[in-house]
Amino acid sequence: MSQCYGQVACNSTEEAVLLLAEAYDSNIQDLKNELHQTRRVLDRQRGKKESPTTLMEVTQFLDPYQDVFYELFRLCKIAVVLPVSSASCERSFSSLRLIKTYLRSTMTEKRLSSLAVLSIESKRTRALDLDKFVKRFAEQHGNRRIQLL
Repeated sequence: MSQCYGQVACNSTEEAVLLLAEAYDSNIQDLKNELHQTRRVLDRQRGKKESPTTLMEVTQFLDPYQDVFYELFRLCKIAVVLPVSSASCERSFSSLRLIKTYLRSTMTEKRLSSLAVLSIESKRTRALDLDKFVKRFAEQHGNRRIQLL
């Protein structure tokens, strides 16, 4: 959308945007007008500074104009957050199934969420220095030892 190398590239980009718009019940006529105006704005910007090339850059570019380019900005936000595949979602549900067992069914939502993040991000979790956490806990909570008689 930001750089059209010929009419064929512009048409295929516009077709892809319109397909996404149909899937998310957008106003197609407004979107076509917004696409036309966005191209004009980007053409004017090209001389001043570098044009956005990625979807995230386009979304950030449209952010100040989100009221003007409402449909296009909405579709960009949707496209940015859509996962490319469902593999990460499947891993998350698999981790949740391992964490929340019948024996742990009374755990709070906050604790479940924290344990899920630790499980899903296992590479980062293994890289954590646990001694720092133990020291921080000891500093915040004082003496937590059980007194045996």
